[in-house]
Amino acid sequence: MDPESRTVRLKSDLAALEALRGESTILALEPAGDPPDRYTLTFRGKGLGREGMSTDVSVIELHQVDLRMPYSYPERPPDVRWLTPIVHPNVSFSGFLNLAEIGLPWSPELTLDILCERLWDVARGAYINVEKAANYAAKNWYEQECGFELPVDLRPLRDKVQISLPNVVKYQRRGGTVQLAAGTPMEVMYIDENTPVPPLPPRARRRGKGGEDVLYIGPEN
Repeated sequence: MDPESRTVRLKSDLAALEALRGESTILALEPAGDPPDRYTLTFRGKGLGREGMSTDVSVIELHQVDLRMPYSYPERPPDVRWLTPIVHPNVSFSGFLNLAEIGLPWSPELTLDILCERLWDVARGAYINVEKAANYAAKNWYEQECGFELPVDLRPLRDKVQISLPNVVKYQRRGGTVQLAAGTPMEVMYIDENTPVPPLPPRARRRGKGGEDVLYIGPEN
């Protein structure tokens, strides 16, 4: 990638990470460079690690990750290294992490905000891949000794984002009642035996009873 395109990408990354930070009480950023090509990511929440010389695994409340974009980024993936104590099969003893081993094989289309969400899942034990372990001591501990309920922190990284309106209502047949959360607009579509049946979508018709991305409600024919 030429230097100008790389600069555009780094600026786009900064904007995406700042937007993510605005949606999270968990994430803090320390960018370096102009535009930034290195970040210290701080996640404030529960994870598992060994503090100091202790051999016991305990809950760690702060996690820091060094994220560096090499010169050939985004053709090459960022370098990811854990800076704080962590016990995780996919984080090596020296803290380095292979993105493919946490389910994110790199491509230039993958953005840093998505990467940050997966790093938080690693920190809190929501994502563990024992089949591709880089740390076998941690792998054995999770398989044989872990007594913690995972994930140890239930919050998603975008924990400020809330759905303002429910997308499911309690339905009863016509003449009954529909219960909605307070403040929800009273716009309800009834579906019963008198509702006209729409034609089967063309894509679903080609595939038989249904396509991969089509939900069809109607008679099976």
